[in-house]
Amino acid sequence: MLENAWTSILDFTSKLVIPDWGSLIGLLPVGLLVLVVLWIARTWYRFATIGPQRRGIRRVTPRPPAGIHLPGPSFAPIFAAVGVFLLLYGLVVGGIALPIGAVALALTLLYWGREALTDYDHVEHVEVAPARVIGPPPPGVHLPGPSFRPILASLALATLFYGLVFGGWLLGVGVIFLIVALLGWLRDARAEYVKVVDADRTGHLDNIPTPRWPRPLLTVFGVLLVFAVVLNLGILPPKPAAVAGGPGASGQPAGGPGGSGAPGVSGAPVGAGGDVTITAQGVKFTSTEVKAPAGKDFTLTFDNKDDKIPHDVDILGDDGSKLFDGQPITGPAKEPYKVPSLPAGSYKFECSIHPQQMTGTITAG
Repeated sequence: MLENAWTSILDFTSKLVIPDWGSLIGLLPVGLLVLVVLWIARTWYRFATIGPQRRGIRRVTPRPPAGIHLPGPSFAPIFAAVGVFLLLYGLVVGGIALPIGAVALALTLLYWGREALTDYDHVEHVEVAPARVIGPPPPGVHLPGPSFRPILASLALATLFYGLVFGGWLLGVGVIFLIVALLGWLRDARAEYVKVVDADRTGHLDNIPTPRWPRPLLTVFGVLLVFAVVLNLGILPPKPAAVAGGPGASGQPAGGPGGSGAPGVSGAPVGAGGDVTITAQGVKFTSTEVKAPAGKDFTLTFDNKDDKIPHDVDILGDDGSKLFDGQPITGPAKEPYKVPSLPAGSYKFECSIHPQQMTGTITAG
């Protein structure tokens, strides 16, 4: 047992001494999770040890001033966070986890909506409704100023959801924008906390001024979003023009497999029939291990079952160069491609639009 643990430690440290960039990138989520856990533990410790200030030795039940209604404590935000986590987990894992996550989130939102309606009815049926006051809050009451952070976080979360479904650059933009929105929210919360602490010490309440519209941030986000959509659709970078009838006049791709390593010609749809069939469904290949004849041209039938989502099939050499470059097909559609001959061996194939989710191995023999 100790030997196995020591071997695991050596394997882990070897990735740091001799960098394997693929493995290091795979460790990024673990590092982010550790940072989040440490930050939550630090925040909990600070709040747990802050202690009372000028309030005696016993906890004082807060009582809002006359004319001020404060909603009671609620577990709805905690349930909503759990529901969002289950939905995200279902989007990543798929299968039965996805409907379970959707149902969990729907139930939490319904629970939150019921609490909101109950609180609204309580305010609406007050016998003497307080007059609307425009201006500073009553003495002794600190109200946080307006904020765009919930709106920005909602936009970021929506982009992240689309990125989890369609993948590619859209997922990266959603993650980046969500991180920026949450960091800004934490900064605002820190500023509010400082104001409350100052008020508790000095007795002077000073609300944070009304924020300005986040036009620069929204502009940058819009540009990145458009750019990600363009890349996901395969508009950029432009694909090489298809050659009528499949490969060039010689019947072999430029450079050829095992030759100079230059990419092969683009694969254009050709006649019916096929030696190999690859199917895309649910933004993944249904079969990740396929066989093809070696040493001769063959027909690859690509069946894209994803409605209104483009996919393609590229066959890569050992150095990552494209031996075959299939043209994107928007589903649902089925098209055959003429693939130039491949020497005997195993080759990686992928969808260039969703390279992280859609990969497989084609064995020529």
